Amino acid sequence: MSDDTGQPESAIYDQKDIIIQKVLDEEDLYKILGAQRSASAAELRRCYLERSKVCHPDKPPFHPLSTSAFQRLGFAFDILKSPSARRTYDRASKPTSRQLPDKTTFLGGEHTFRSAVEAILHEFMTGDFVIVRRWLESLHAQYPNLVSEEVVINVERSFIRIRELVLTTRTYALLIYIELGRIHRVQKRLMGLGYLDVLGRARLTIHLVRVTLAVPMRVDRALKQREEKAWRAKVAGLQARGITPTETMGRAGILNDRVSKVLEFIVGAAGKDEGADEAWSASMGKAS
Repeated sequence: MSDDTGQPESAIYDQKDIIIQKVLDEEDLYKILGAQRSASAAELRRCYLERSKVCHPDKPPFHPLSTSAFQRLGFAFDILKSPSARRTYDRASKPTSRQLPDKTTFLGGEHTFRSAVEAILHEFMTGDFVIVRRWLESLHAQYPNLVSEEVVINVERSFIRIRELVLTTRTYALLIYIELGRIHRVQKRLMGLGYLDVLGRARLTIHLVRVTLAVPMRVDRALKQREEKAWRAKVAGLQARGITPTETMGRAGILNDRVSKVLEFIVGAAGKDEGADEAWSASMGKAS
């Protein structure tokens, strides 16, 4: 089979694979877009659109890492398309005399995709998370047996654990960014409402809280699924050698069972996102 240009599908797939691997392997935001650091705003947009057309999940031929690459491109472009964010990035990512020429720094440390996501997460935790905390405290006052103080504390601790995952594992940095993107989309809808639309703002505020609380719940679920998969593979390997496993699977995830069930009840349908789930699966498959 071939496309309109006459190229065989295998050649198109190989070209797509090369671009996707570049996007996923690079740490520098300019290199993710395939742009020069001196690129104009129009050139950055052109580079973003060119690579987006290649990496888009709906663009044939199918590639299992398309969604992950597409999400990562979006992150890089979101940072660099903002003049103020780009200036901060450029100023903080200049090489230092103690580093090799190809190393950069960001906010006092080695700049990586992880550090940029961590910065966004930190900004969220010190700003917008206040709304979530107040809502949880309100639920605690109304339903102390359901949303206990333990639940509130564990939710906050889960976000601290998520921050640690971002700092230690590049795969999780991308996946947490996907989750933060879900929050950002609700925030934009909330900001677009008129000041007098009290009912609409109240509904979207509750939805924002639910989408936010879905983050630790979804991360916890993914961690447990990955741990269970690794455990099954280990058991199968031992049994193949005629060894009976004597250990049991250790505790995985970032939430205990009680907190997890409470969050599932509060979050409801806001915890479902097929597109994000596909990105999680693709990236976890690559990381395994």
